[in-house]
Amino acid sequence: MPKKLLEDIKPLSRPGHGTSIPVRTVTETARSAPKAPPVPTHVPFHPHEPKQTSKKALWYLAIIAVIAFAFSLSFLFESATVTITPKSTPVVFDSGDTFVGYKDSTASDTIAYTQMTLSADQSITIPATETKVLSESASGTVVLYNTYTTTPYKLAVNTRLETPEGKIYRIPNAVSIPGYKKSGTTVIPGSVEVKAVASEPGEAGNTERSDFTLPGLKGTAQYSKIYARSKSAFAGGVTGTMYVVPAEAADAAFSTLEEKLKASLVSKAKVQVPDGYIFYEGATVFTPGAAVDAPYSKEQEVPIALAGTLTAYLIKEDTLVSAMAKKFISQYAGEKVLIPNLRELSLVMSEGAKPEINGILPFSFNGETPIVWDIDTPAVAEVLAGNKKSDFDTLLGDIVGIDSAITVIKPFWKQSFPKESKRITVSVETVK
Repeated sequence: MPKKLLEDIKPLSRPGHGTSIPVRTVTETARSAPKAPPVPTHVPFHPHEPKQTSKKALWYLAIIAVIAFAFSLSFLFESATVTITPKSTPVVFDSGDTFVGYKDSTASDTIAYTQMTLSADQSITIPATETKVLSESASGTVVLYNTYTTTPYKLAVNTRLETPEGKIYRIPNAVSIPGYKKSGTTVIPGSVEVKAVASEPGEAGNTERSDFTLPGLKGTAQYSKIYARSKSAFAGGVTGTMYVVPAEAADAAFSTLEEKLKASLVSKAKVQVPDGYIFYEGATVFTPGAAVDAPYSKEQEVPIALAGTLTAYLIKEDTLVSAMAKKFISQYAGEKVLIPNLRELSLVMSEGAKPEINGILPFSFNGETPIVWDIDTPAVAEVLAGNKKSDFDTLLGDIVGIDSAITVIKPFWKQSFPKESKRITVSVETVK
């Protein structure tokens, strides 16, 4: 900006003139400097806040990091569950559905069974009011054995049996002992049960179980190979005046004993069934010992005892399941199946069955049960491991016995099964 000129005009008088001439006097003044603002006594401090855009970026980065961590962590906990509904065939049995079992059979296309025999005795006491003079010989049951010949060996009426103590008993009836059999080098004796009676009446004939030789065979090759063992104690030998229980009361007591003894033997048999076999009460035969027509005792409280034998025919489970599958499933090709209610079925031996003689057990069932395909769950997990979820139906469609299946894979965004089969849990729904 040009400097400002200040002009002051003052009158100037010339000497000798009476008039004054104006004279212009020019004076230059300097431009005024701007005034500085007054300094405040207190200046407030206002820190600058970070820009909003940088704060949001940090949040975005944190969220992305968390998601990435969760995603990577999910691989450590990935899993899958598969629930399978197996194929099944319902079966309702009737008397026309007959099966046949063969004793200790090893043939692949037959039903096998084995035999279990249990014996026991029970007793009770009942009061008596009648007395009678008696002379009775002790009696009991013995088993005769034949290891002498493979053909039956016959014994005559009143054949003698002798205990190690020299007591003599006789067989009231003629009998034929079956011949022995061999299993490899093992000799399996032929055997038969018979009644034996003490040769003399009286209490001397009462004895516990014992082994017997046949004195009539002494000095022959048969002597050590034809022998007997008692199956029950010998009892009932008395002489003199005895208290006697009336026949009607004795019959009622024996009936009660028979029921209790059979129930006791059935309970014992159930807990002794070997693995792989099934016990059916319908496949048992109970044989009570001979009852005394009129029990007696020197005491007024007369003991009544009864011995009995339970023979149970135990069915080999896998052979029975296979036979049922072949009978009731069309186009059955030997796949592994299960029968959930197999043990709850009621078995009925066919009329006239004599398995103790011919080793053949014909029978039928009452009841109903499904036959269900058995699914190999570890194999299913192996098939699915590492495959895509979209291939689930195709993969399981190649496994025999699967009716339907569903799966859940975790975490939910994964579209394939874990590569490790142990991370795949396979369960099978129960079919009733």
